[in-house]
Amino acid sequence: MSQKEFVKPVGLETPYRLFNLGGTAFVESKQGDDLDIMPASWNCPLDYDKMTVVIDSTHYSRKLIEASKYILLAVPGMGIQKEILYLGSVSKNDNPNKIADSGLKFFTLPDCDFPLPEGCSAWAVIKLIREPHNEKTYDLFMGQIVKAWADSRVFSNNHWHLEEGPDELRSMHYVAGGHFYAIGKRVDVTL
Repeated sequence: MSQKEFVKPVGLETPYRLFNLGGTAFVESKQGDDLDIMPASWNCPLDYDKMTVVIDSTHYSRKLIEASKYILLAVPGMGIQKEILYLGSVSKNDNPNKIADSGLKFFTLPDCDFPLPEGCSAWAVIKLIREPHNEKTYDLFMGQIVKAWADSRVFSNNHWHLEEGPDELRSMHYVAGGHFYAIGKRVDVTL
């Protein structure tokens, strides 16, 4: 059987799902003592030290991001899958105790204004590069990474090695409706 026999059309109401297998990221925003955190699947590198993320104007995080001009991105793992789903299903607009109710825990590092969520494999503080047209029209935010950290059990020497670390740090890839994939096994290819 050839692959051609399995190729079927995909409806145009959700074609982005074909290409949105990238890892879910936590977007953490903070203004003073007001903190919010939400998962976002629509995030990606823009350049070696720049990232993009889409944050809808109705999200509580959005006002904090616009006020502080900084965000923290983190790569949550399988070990906190319930927290990921809860934080993506409940808005701080509706529940001011959203973070506490989620059960997500945090820790702090010197010289970092953001508390870092536990259960993640990587974290980066990002300073926004303001592009008002893109932010207003497309909900698209861009920024430069100014600090970054990784859990050395799964990332060291500038390379991922998730297969060597605990399963709970494997990244989660959100599709829709509570459906996730966890990153699979490593495959090395040579020519």
